[in-house]
Amino acid sequence: MAVDASLLAALEKLVLERLDDGAFVVRGQPPPWFLRLGIPPPREGPLQIDRALPFLEVFLPEAERAWSTEGTQSVQSDCWTQMTEDGEALHLEATALCVGASRLIVITRNDALLHERRRLLQRARELRLLHDALSREVERKDVLVHCIVHDLSGPLNSLLGALSLLQEQPLPEKSGALAAVALKAALRQRELIREILDTFAAEGAALDAASDDLAAVADLRVTVAQVVEALLPMACSRGVRLEGPPALVDGPPWSVVGEERRLARVVSNLVENALRFTAARTSVRVLLRDEPGWARVAVEDEGPGVSPSIAPHLFQKFAHGRDPGAGSGLGLYGARIAVERWGGAIGYEPRPEGGARFWIRLRRAGAAGGARGAGTQGQTQRE
Repeated sequence: MAVDASLLAALEKLVLERLDDGAFVVRGQPPPWFLRLGIPPPREGPLQIDRALPFLEVFLPEAERAWSTEGTQSVQSDCWTQMTEDGEALHLEATALCVGASRLIVITRNDALLHERRRLLQRARELRLLHDALSREVERKDVLVHCIVHDLSGPLNSLLGALSLLQEQPLPEKSGALAAVALKAALRQRELIREILDTFAAEGAALDAASDDLAAVADLRVTVAQVVEALLPMACSRGVRLEGPPALVDGPPWSVVGEERRLARVVSNLVENALRFTAARTSVRVLLRDEPGWARVAVEDEGPGVSPSIAPHLFQKFAHGRDPGAGSGLGLYGARIAVERWGGAIGYEPRPEGGARFWIRLRRAGAAGGARGAGTQGQTQRE
């Protein structure tokens, strides 16, 4: 086979021809990079592929198929790296093709790949530095917000104490009503502060190993009973019937994976939201359901429901539901962080008869398997 040696040398291509006995010979003048691999000069005989270019042993089956398949023009290998005797990394790629009756492998040095890898590595370093800087900035802001919120609690507690004492004193009707309004607003502000602090705590814990959280166990029946009992005064003040599951504390405990105090806060958040958006003379129901390996609690109301445009974002940070002025937008987000940390799921669905249904699904303590997140936020499941 006649090959233009000067052209091959200029293109830095190595051309190998497969002989009938399976050996390879170099055709034309080999490029300079090939001579730096420490391989015996090709004029001394056939080239031993397994010693000279070991990667080609992997590529040969594909090359053989290309040579034996009529109509196949060529097949190209993946890129590989081979070191020269002086320690330089050569990035090479091979192409198998037929030229007449000759079965050829053309090997090319791919410097563009080397430059691209270097560029990607440099870009990765830059992104890592940017990520670290942003993480430090977010951490500083989180600490600042946490300190501000924490410092607000001191004066607020004093204000709550003063208003509570004021309500115990005989006051003119108008002054007493104003004191009641102020006390109610202060209590709501305290709840918002708790939501923010709970969210910070949940986010911080989510960054750590979850082994302690997965070992925590709570009795869902008892927790729900306590939440319903604690929120009955709020429901009565709004003229709403708050109905809990029957026989909450009878029978064996409903042991689930979850920290008791935080679980009570999650359930309380769902019930408070339902009471806030439910009109007087309607009902809010808290339902429990047992499932194999899981326990499920749902809170149903007869309010206006959630707008379809807002529903996909309900469990994101600073998302607001039916009333943008109702809260901080952290309650449902914090609930999701906590529930998912325990291997459970939380979601919302509209009720066919009107209103909203928010649900959480928790793993039974000691249940086998325990696949994470058997539901997703916003997933529709019927009680």
